[in-house]
Amino acid sequence: MNYGEIFITALTSLKSNKLRTMLTMLGIIIGIFAVTLVLIVSQGATTAITSKISSLGTNLIFAGQGPTGQLTTEDAQAIEQQITDISAFSEVVSNSEQVSANGQTGNYTVQGVNPSYAQMLSLDTQQGSFFTDDDVTSYASVAVLGSQAVTDLFGQGANPTGQYIQIGNTTFQVIGTLTSEGNGAGGNPDTSIYIPVTTAMTTITGSNNLNAVILLAKDQSEVNLIAEEVKQLMLNRYNVTDPKIIQKYTVDTSQGLLTTISSITTILSSVLAGIAGISLLVGGIGIMNIMLVTVTERTKEIGLLKAIGAKQENILVQFLIESVVLTVSGGLIGMILGIGAGYLLAGIFKVPFTLPYLSIIGAVFVSIIIGLIFGIYPAQRAAKMNPIEALRYE
Repeated sequence: MNYGEIFITALTSLKSNKLRTMLTMLGIIIGIFAVTLVLIVSQGATTAITSKISSLGTNLIFAGQGPTGQLTTEDAQAIEQQITDISAFSEVVSNSEQVSANGQTGNYTVQGVNPSYAQMLSLDTQQGSFFTDDDVTSYASVAVLGSQAVTDLFGQGANPTGQYIQIGNTTFQVIGTLTSEGNGAGGNPDTSIYIPVTTAMTTITGSNNLNAVILLAKDQSEVNLIAEEVKQLMLNRYNVTDPKIIQKYTVDTSQGLLTTISSITTILSSVLAGIAGISLLVGGIGIMNIMLVTVTERTKEIGLLKAIGAKQENILVQFLIESVVLTVSGGLIGMILGIGAGYLLAGIFKVPFTLPYLSIIGAVFVSIIIGLIFGIYPAQRAAKMNPIEALRYE
């Protein structure tokens, strides 16, 4: 028998029992589908987040709650006055609040900020305008709505500028709306409502504590130095000498956040891909079990092939071909289904659809290896059968 005949014989054997062939492939299909889907979604999410943070530039510095667990307006003033080489500065107060307008009610992230916040986080107004320094000074009850908040409260494509919303017990006039932004370093602007930081502290939180302070460095090369200066300033203000607190207390930068997010997504992708890979192993074991059953069922056929001159090598190759065809077919089906599902999920979650070609091809290649590894034992068992005993098998 030549290899062409062996290949045709292997395909004929698989076609003779289509249901069992499909069930045997199912484990590989699920495994490759899961791996492909995880790779596409995780890479798309990583691309979306990193591009959003990158669009902010690498000059941002984020100072969160201080080393004693609080960050006050006095801390913010000290940072603004004593830290040089910064071109913009904003205090941030953030809280989840129930917001009502136009007969609709929902929970939204209400953020009290300074006007410079919009510039630093690249928030663009679609209608109206962002509030001003005068609004902050006068504790004005004005608000700027994210795009999703506009849709939820006033309807798709509405222009709510000049209308009023109720945040807690306080009425705010809408003076502007934002373009759709998606998730970023400051949360999701689409589902956020922005008000002057002074107004937020008096009407929302009732205290002078802040959630964060954001600074924009004049020079990118000074970002890490400024971050260290802010950290040292806060440690000095609270007379912190405990090495454990000093070690744990950090001031983040946009570049640091980018690195951290990339590391986290890489780890999560690896873990998820590893879990998905387990199904490949299970699929391989399933193939070996079915192939062993097939060898037993086809004992007479093997004896007949040997009786008409088929060599041990021919039988071995035939069963290996069957095993590899199962895994390759299952891998290709799983890959196609995974790409399709990844495309749909990318659209639903509004992340870029990217195909990690090398990783996906690698996953299919792994399925081929699994077919060889888990097919070798049944193939050897079939090849070593004694033709006379095989022909006598009942």
